Amino acid sequence: MKKFPGINLVYLLSCFILTGFTSFDRAKINPEDIIGSWESGPAENRTVRINTDNVFSVATYNLPGKEFIKSYGGTWRIEDAKLIEKIEWNSAEPAQVGREFSYTADIRDGRLYFPQNNQTWNRVDDGKSGELAGAWIISGSFSGDKVSKRQNPFYPRRTMKVLSGSRFHWIAYNVESKQFINAGGGTYTSNNGKYTETIEFFTKTPESVGKTLGFRYSFVNGDWRHQGEKSTGGPMDECWSRRETFEKQ
Repeated sequence: MKKFPGINLVYLLSCFILTGFTSFDRAKINPEDIIGSWESGPAENRTVRINTDNVFSVATYNLPGKEFIKSYGGTWRIEDAKLIEKIEWNSAEPAQVGREFSYTADIRDGRLYFPQNNQTWNRVDDGKSGELAGAWIISGSFSGDKVSKRQNPFYPRRTMKVLSGSRFHWIAYNVESKQFINAGGGTYTSNNGKYTETIEFFTKTPESVGKTLGFRYSFVNGDWRHQGEKSTGGPMDECWSRRETFEKQ
């Protein structure tokens, strides 16, 4: 058998290793792998990420201290093996609104990993359970069984609710002025017309943290009818529409 000089063996081995690493770096992450909710950090500095089909929301808060720290989010997509995020709100850095950021992302042992900052997220759910999973925009209110729709619910001000299978965030912001207004979130369950929230952060009234609130939900012409009592007191009967209905207009 023909023997190769040592230098050729080193060269061939180097090419093989380089090709292997290049293939790994360029391996495409599946969008379905990211959908759901993810969590990192201790309770005193908890960060929760929710990814729907094309919307993401991130919130950091001190749960035992009932302190909101920051929130940002917007839309996302996978492009050229990169996770591309376009910012719609950022409570800490409003100058980022409208900008796109590109990241390398990977799923390792069921965890979402960002090698740029060595950040690892633990999966909470896959976003598949629950009728309400997705991104919703408040579009009006009900009086009796009659709905009154808002004239401009999507631009420039938006009040959005983002839900995975077990986590929810709601955010109020202005995409034109880049103003972050309010946010809240926590865990939820939905079953047989009963929707229950447990509040983990709330910018309006931090004393609401820890409360569990029960509501009724139903679907009216594809909209979510959200009925019950506000966390601050008083009745509510809201209409929420899926975000994609506005994006198609």
